[in-house]
Amino acid sequence: MKKSAAASPVVYVSAALCTLLAALNLSACDAGETSDEPLAQGGATANPARGGTTSVGSGGGGQTTQGGYTSSGMGFTVTSKQGAGTSTQQYQKEDVSRNGTYYKFMANGWGPGFESQSVAWDGGSFTVQSMQGKQGPQYQPASYPTMFYGLYSMERSLEAKLPKAISAMTALNTGWRWSANGNTGQYNAAWDIWLADAAGNFSSFLMVWLRDPPGQQPAGSTKANGLTVPGVQGTWNLWAGTVNGKPCISYVRPEGQDMPEFEFDVLNFIKDAKGRSAQGVMLVGEQVQSVAIGFEIWNGPVTNLVSQDFYVDVK
Repeated sequence: MKKSAAASPVVYVSAALCTLLAALNLSACDAGETSDEPLAQGGATANPARGGTTSVGSGGGGQTTQGGYTSSGMGFTVTSKQGAGTSTQQYQKEDVSRNGTYYKFMANGWGPGFESQSVAWDGGSFTVQSMQGKQGPQYQPASYPTMFYGLYSMERSLEAKLPKAISAMTALNTGWRWSANGNTGQYNAAWDIWLADAAGNFSSFLMVWLRDPPGQQPAGSTKANGLTVPGVQGTWNLWAGTVNGKPCISYVRPEGQDMPEFEFDVLNFIKDAKGRSAQGVMLVGEQVQSVAIGFEIWNGPVTNLVSQDFYVDVK
């Protein structure tokens, strides 16, 4: 979403969400609203370049400090991975695995300004080799290449422990390493976490942005700047808005303070958000449906933008 101090924020609805709403006999997609949540759409084209299981040397040991965040890196140790290939398909979808846990990769070139994209994936990592496109008329990103665990955008990763009730989890740990490789344009790097009510009906979005790009912003408006979250490293700007009537809560790194590596317990962000109703923050949901990461790319070109590693560990 484009930043503008004068204009009221606009949110947009993706085509996949429109499909879901249509199935529920809802018609908000006809109302001309827009949403800040790009979702997968379209069919998948099978790619024969699927890799087998590959042993990978342990890595990530030793402390690293990135953007005010210190990590031991132990969660990023990879012992095996499965599923590799490349594609120029706009809606490519592939099942992959990392350390025996399944994830799903989606090329997700869903925006109306999408032109072309070449992507590669290998277990829990993927690369946007090249991408051309521009933001849509209502500030939609051109593309949102993503990887997720659980039930996300009418898709599901294999053998996942999500969805699961928040009350039934002691921790929901996740980590991500990514590399800009010189890309300085209008793309974010963000977690997109979906919550649902007790019956499994989607209820709200929780986002964690490791990169706030110049000229774009999350849905809604700022509720706090420079806040800290108990149990979570770093400082965050808090945004709250709605996406087609559903709450969208975003914890965002300050612009210019990108964090290329981060590990955290999702439950800490959920607890913090649920405790801020007095600030107009309404995160609704009794279960977590999915945990996803990816790059919302508003405007190309992008070359060699890399998601190096991603994991989810449900306790």
